[in-house]
Amino acid sequence: LNRVSYQFYLTEYEGESIPEPEWKQTMIKAESYLDGMMYTEPNEKTLPKVQFCLCEIADLLYQDGQNKKKSGGRDILSENTDGYSVTYATEAEAGKIAVNSLDKKVYAIIRRYLDSTGLLYAGV
Repeated sequence: LNRVSYQFYLTEYEGESIPEPEWKQTMIKAESYLDGMMYTEPNEKTLPKVQFCLCEIADLLYQDGQNKKKSGGRDILSENTDGYSVTYATEAEAGKIAVNSLDKKVYAIIRRYLDSTGLLYAGV
């Protein structure tokens, strides 16, 4: 279900970070988050909010993937750019960090865009 075209991302959302070859896979991930929270399909009135929401989620997911590539797939626990020091999370911490911070950010985006639309399951 492709609710957002790459053209929409570039022109309407004015996105810049995701290159076109990465678009489809990133959007599939973004939609999987949203689909788990949506109670009903968007209509003409709510579709633009859904599209902008998906673009922002896609940007976040793409950036998270880029950050993981830079850090060899490890989650960064803390980073100090003054004297440049990085602390990597242990596997146990990384699991919690990855799930908590990324999921929280994604769900915050979804709530910000769609709370008032009636599209989300009650209590989400």
